[in-house]
Amino acid sequence: MKNIIRIFLGKLNIAVTLCLAVLLAGGLGGTTYVLASATSNFTQTINAGTLAADIVDGSYVTVASPSFAMTAATFSFSCQTKTGTFGEATQQIYVSNPDAADSGWNLALAGSSTSAVWDSAGVDFDFNDPTSSGCTDGADVGDTVGGQMTVDPSVGTLSKGACASCDTTGVTLGASPSSFSEGVTDSINIISATSGSNDIGDWKATGISISQKIPAEQPAASDYDINLVLTATAL
Repeated sequence: MKNIIRIFLGKLNIAVTLCLAVLLAGGLGGTTYVLASATSNFTQTINAGTLAADIVDGSYVTVASPSFAMTAATFSFSCQTKTGTFGEATQQIYVSNPDAADSGWNLALAGSSTSAVWDSAGVDFDFNDPTSSGCTDGADVGDTVGGQMTVDPSVGTLSKGACASCDTTGVTLGASPSSFSEGVTDSINIISATSGSNDIGDWKATGISISQKIPAEQPAASDYDINLVLTATAL
């Protein structure tokens, strides 16, 4: 009898054969037969982001055209120093590390180029000339007008950003004032992070002190301006 069944099944097509095999094995009553898995394996990759610097408002939205005004000066026959504050509540210095710099990073401030100047319709003066302690006027060396900017991060305020689980461990503001000097000090670190800082986190700073020496007899003008750039660099 078994041999007859085998011969009979062998002559039928696969679908009919399978049905007969199930029926001969006891029928479908109460038994579920699974021929393949119903589970699909989904995969997901989350890549590290990019270490970045920015100027943001209180809601961490990028400020489109950030600007910071120095204290106004009055024409003087002597060299003078004026100050300003870099970073405020509505224009915060901001750096984010989305798992991009696990060994630490630096945030530096620099001129848009080493030849950048405080510009105003042909009466420019330098931001990075240490000659005569930053007080070189045009009468001293031909048409060259000096001037030197000093940055003091130590008086600022540093705090964590939007990351709820982050802290400022291993992240510090620069400890002392530094002055720009063309070809010698072209950038100044304002925030530094060690390898012990959060590998994933964001931070903000306000209240960085900026001072600028203005050469004697610098012409009066209301539109002196200069572009400075923030750059975050992984260590």
